[in-house]
Amino acid sequence: MIGKPMIGTSLFQPPFKANATLQDEARFVKIIHGSTNLYVPDHHLSLSSGDMFIMKCDNFVNIWDENEDASKSQVFVANLSPEFLKEIYDDDIPSVFHQKESKDHKAILRIDPNNAIELFISSMLFYFENKEMMTEELLKLKMRELIMILLNSDQDGSIKLMLKSLFQTKEYDFKEVIHAHLYEDLSIQDLAFFTGLSLSTFKRKFKTVFKTSPNQYIKTKRLMKAENLLRVTDQRISDIAYDCGFNDIGYFSKLFKSEYNISPSDFRKSLTV
Repeated sequence: MIGKPMIGTSLFQPPFKANATLQDEARFVKIIHGSTNLYVPDHHLSLSSGDMFIMKCDNFVNIWDENEDASKSQVFVANLSPEFLKEIYDDDIPSVFHQKESKDHKAILRIDPNNAIELFISSMLFYFENKEMMTEELLKLKMRELIMILLNSDQDGSIKLMLKSLFQTKEYDFKEVIHAHLYEDLSIQDLAFFTGLSLSTFKRKFKTVFKTSPNQYIKTKRLMKAENLLRVTDQRISDIAYDCGFNDIGYFSKLFKSEYNISPSDFRKSLTV
């Protein structure tokens, strides 16, 4: 087999953050235990134990939450690449993988719960515990089995569409990336990573596009949203802070008071006077 394993499990201790770039590579993932926020340049998914998804070529930021019982998180991963497909199918790759011009497809596709996939993963966990039984030919058969299960469970054509464009990289507009993550707890470095630019180049381009610095623009937009939510909702201030991309309620209150000369709680009280 080619250097990197086709299929396996990973056990790790959260909280954990990973930035990854998949080039000419895709993955099927099942979260066995744990929860994460998985970000791509134009959106993100909140995922937890039992969730399954496909990741195609793109940039990803994966932020794993600490488990309540301090246990380790675990994932099942099947890697796919053009080289792996040639090995799996002995160069007779199914037509579904032939790259064609197609509509842009999101970089992550959540897979609905599926008994056939659950049974497949259970069988693979058995082989992982009994490695002497896993031959190269059996591994090829199991990978073909997984792909066939995915295709047979495709109710709306979304999996087939994903597989057609599995190794195609989507082009993103710079503003699209920024606006997709304005209110999420991502760093400037993460946003630069999504655009494929170095941090210094990202900051220069940001200043050209938005006429201000990334920190100033994002802070202003988040506080504007918070101010509006304080006006029109009865959400708790801590929830508003979180919804606007602030994980630290004290830091949010400090910024809000600096911008509006009043604390968030006093601002809300003033609306009822």
